[in-house]
Amino acid sequence: MTTSNNRRPGRWRFAAAIGTAAALVLSGCGLNESDDDSSGGKAGGSTVLRIGTTTDVSNFNPLQSLSKTDSWILNAMYPHLLRIDENAKKAPELAKDYSYEDGGKTAVFHLRDDFTWSDGKPVVAEDVKFSAEQIMKYKLGNVAAKLTWVTSVEAPDATTVKFKLSQPYAPFAEGVGFWMSIVPKHVFEKAGDLSKFANDADWVGAGPFVLDSATKGQRYVMKRNEKYPLAPGGKAAVSQVEYRIYPDVNTMMLALRNGDIDLMGTPVPASAAKTFENDDKIKLQKVGALGFAHLTYNMNNKDLAKQEVRQALSMAVDTKAIIASVLQGDAQQMAGPISPIFADYDNPEVQPYPFDPAGAKAKLASAGYRDGDGDGLFDNLTLGVACDQSNANLTRVVQLFRESAAKAGIKLENECVERNTFLSRTKNGEYDIDASQWGVFDNPMDQLRSTYLSSNPGGINYNLLKSPEMDGLINDAAATTDKDAFAEKIKNIDKVVHEQAYLTPLYVENFQFAYNASKFTGFVASPSDLLGMVTAYSLAQVKPAS
Repeated sequence: MTTSNNRRPGRWRFAAAIGTAAALVLSGCGLNESDDDSSGGKAGGSTVLRIGTTTDVSNFNPLQSLSKTDSWILNAMYPHLLRIDENAKKAPELAKDYSYEDGGKTAVFHLRDDFTWSDGKPVVAEDVKFSAEQIMKYKLGNVAAKLTWVTSVEAPDATTVKFKLSQPYAPFAEGVGFWMSIVPKHVFEKAGDLSKFANDADWVGAGPFVLDSATKGQRYVMKRNEKYPLAPGGKAAVSQVEYRIYPDVNTMMLALRNGDIDLMGTPVPASAAKTFENDDKIKLQKVGALGFAHLTYNMNNKDLAKQEVRQALSMAVDTKAIIASVLQGDAQQMAGPISPIFADYDNPEVQPYPFDPAGAKAKLASAGYRDGDGDGLFDNLTLGVACDQSNANLTRVVQLFRESAAKAGIKLENECVERNTFLSRTKNGEYDIDASQWGVFDNPMDQLRSTYLSSNPGGINYNLLKSPEMDGLINDAAATTDKDAFAEKIKNIDKVVHEQAYLTPLYVENFQFAYNASKFTGFVASPSDLLGMVTAYSLAQVKPAS
């Protein structure tokens, strides 16, 4: 089915001006001139940038979408107050700056006045207020958890938004500023219940590009927004961006070599990077990670609800071997749930569980598990491991995990499936073990709230954990304004999660993105596989290489 767009077109402060991104200027992507607007042929002499992905858009509503390809396309349409720059720092986008008032109980954003919706109406503070209030009303997406302490939102004028909080929460402005999409009130308010709004046609956006047509399983075509103030000259140099769907990463890599696409939106698997070495046109850009790979255990499973089983599984993962073979050594092993990128909060006392299949087997035997038939596997202990089958690294991780767990007497079954099916199952708790990779954690407090808080509405508590102890620790830390005391409380939560083995952190990896350097330049790569080279700001900087 094809749909199309028939419409036309304390105090923390940021500098208001944004330059044209000098720090990480890359060559990449493709210049294609042709006549067939939707089939990858001609586009009337326009400049078309073709990007490969392995996943369809599952939800066109930016207020509740969680999928990766959704984010790439929707973030190019709907602005955020803040963005993450190439150095993993928060930078202005729609907001020029922000500050706190009333002892930290009011967060104030001052907006630029030159953002315009593609139907010609200005982006104003009422759009921000409406977006936040609708997320809170319908508990939409993972932003709902970040708005938990908001008692009201005010828009005293067209460029000022005030969030009133029930208590100070230091990471509030950065978390909401980065994660919350801003939608046009004059369009979305007509939809009524936004938890049921598909937003699958007649798109109106204020980013550098706006979706024009969507053909599931094939392509998503985005046209340039003729007014975008963060692009050099006030609009993107590229007139059209086209996302093409491929069944797997290998097919996408072949498409890049053949010139069918100009950029791989997903990273190149470490084991495949060398295949591009002899191609003068293809370049690789390495970026760091803001998330990490992990195994998360569903607490609703009767076996995984036992601490001994979770600890045994943590001892049955040969993470060092995984890093060496799957990632060619280009990753850092993790111990607890706090990434080492947050050096002030990572607890140095927490060490990874040792790879010890014999010790894991002994722990399970002590917990009452038996191998009655002598086949080397514990009776009635079979667990499924779910993953996104388009992620080549994680599918290999699952394979190696199954092999090492068998040495500990644990039978694991591969349940890797198509990405949107995987996301649906994890959201609904239809899995035993979730092998996946967090895309972006921009601060540890929001991370812990999103992943472990029992009352987290619409978040990513994939453990389905309901622990009064954990809730108390998280809420106590969140209300702590003293920096040193806050850090110590985060470190303590790090230790508790590790001891309980709610998850097995695996590694923080570096990502490599492949692109055709002979055709475009100007990309601004941001850390993580979710942001990479396809952020709205990055696409707005792209220009033909010649």
